Amino acid sequence: FHSSPVLVTPPLVASAAPSYVAFKQANVSRQTILLAGANDGMLHAFLEADGTERWAFIPPDLLGNLKDLTIRAAQHPFYVDASVIAADIKIGAAWKTIVVFGERRGGNYYHALDVTDTLNPIYLWGFTDAKIAETWSEPTIGKVKMDDGTEKFVAFFGGGYYTAANNSAGKAFFVLDLATGQKLWEYYNNGSLDDRKYMNFSLAANPTVVDTNQDGYIDRVYIGDVGGQLWKFDVSAPATLSGGLVANWTGKRLFEADFSQKNPPDVGEYYPAQAIYAAPTVAFDDYGDLWVYFGTGDRNHPNNNSQNNFYGIKDNTTMANDSVLTEKALEDVTSANKTAVQGWFFRLTPDEKVLSAGDVFNKIVFFSSFTPTNVVQCGSGGGDAKLYAVQALTGYAAIDWSTGTALASSDSKKVRSKTIGSGIASKPIVVINYTGSKVTASVVTATTNEQLPSNPAPAPTSLKRLIYWREVF
Repeated sequence: FHSSPVLVTPPLVASAAPSYVAFKQANVSRQTILLAGANDGMLHAFLEADGTERWAFIPPDLLGNLKDLTIRAAQHPFYVDASVIAADIKIGAAWKTIVVFGERRGGNYYHALDVTDTLNPIYLWGFTDAKIAETWSEPTIGKVKMDDGTEKFVAFFGGGYYTAANNSAGKAFFVLDLATGQKLWEYYNNGSLDDRKYMNFSLAANPTVVDTNQDGYIDRVYIGDVGGQLWKFDVSAPATLSGGLVANWTGKRLFEADFSQKNPPDVGEYYPAQAIYAAPTVAFDDYGDLWVYFGTGDRNHPNNNSQNNFYGIKDNTTMANDSVLTEKALEDVTSANKTAVQGWFFRLTPDEKVLSAGDVFNKIVFFSSFTPTNVVQCGSGGGDAKLYAVQALTGYAAIDWSTGTALASSDSKKVRSKTIGSGIASKPIVVINYTGSKVTASVVTATTNEQLPSNPAPAPTSLKRLIYWREVF
């Protein structure tokens, strides 16, 4: 149900490293496959050329549960319920194409396959931990520095989702060595006096990674939890290992949304206010400051009644700063207001929720929202999908929806959003088109009611395109 398909193509990364160039040339003719998880217990691989299924993989931890498919029950088993992440990584001296995936509502494992030969996969490893719940958090892959001068390709992910609030599962953040499947770093409430003591909520969202100095290595990671807290992790220091785990990376709360319940209840399922289920979006402004954009909304209970907001936060805090930002540090731009110093936020309409990640293009933040209008049998089809376009620095409306043109930066009176269909909308995708020297842009989303609306977006007056390059040693 929640597994989006992914294409595994011949290697495409624009790298001039001799070892990668050789890897790319060796696999230039491999067949492209489409991978998708299913609630029959398998990850399926189809040829992109003709749709023929070439192989399927059953995760070892799910193999013993396949018999449950024959049981007539109110709820079908989920099994491989998460999306697949594909990447080219270096293991030792060799480049490989791997895929990593969780099980979402189907289980609490992550798995990795070597699909360098797309028609003959090799199982690499499976990973779970007592602090991992349902694996909702899709891994983000990046590269980090080690203190011995080497580097590692790693996966970043949250602990996942657990319905019972009084269970420790899900309330953690992990970094995994992709070569071995071994845990490289974890951050959780271990009784220490730093910000770990506030990690009392599941981290079901996907993380967002940032290479702040463009050197090819991840420096920061941002991820939200279902308690309305946004976490920031600093992984920029070359990793020093102690007992097999990194000892010199740090974490802290960057932001805490206003909500009535600071700690989850001791028993029962938790219905949080201002839950963060979607990955934050990041962008640098013209002054070199990093901004983090995210909205709130309960993805597991999309029809519930709650007040949610959308936030734009300038992250110029240091890891040594113990204070956590709250809404009091931001400008409320729900109605006309001045530009904020630390950031801004605005309130969504009653019951409206942000359930997908956003995107930033041409100084405009695009995101979608869902507002339930009636409860239907399948749970979340009865509602309105909206597309928002707001100015990255102020949160004001960014687009004249009748023409698709940009609004003035001082215009705070226009409407930020438009209704684009029904159901829950996906993350907006910005599509850029060239017609001769003319550049146009549009924003495309998909909804759970099988709609694919497209809306015009302001394009830059010019875009640079790569014509030719060479590397000089």
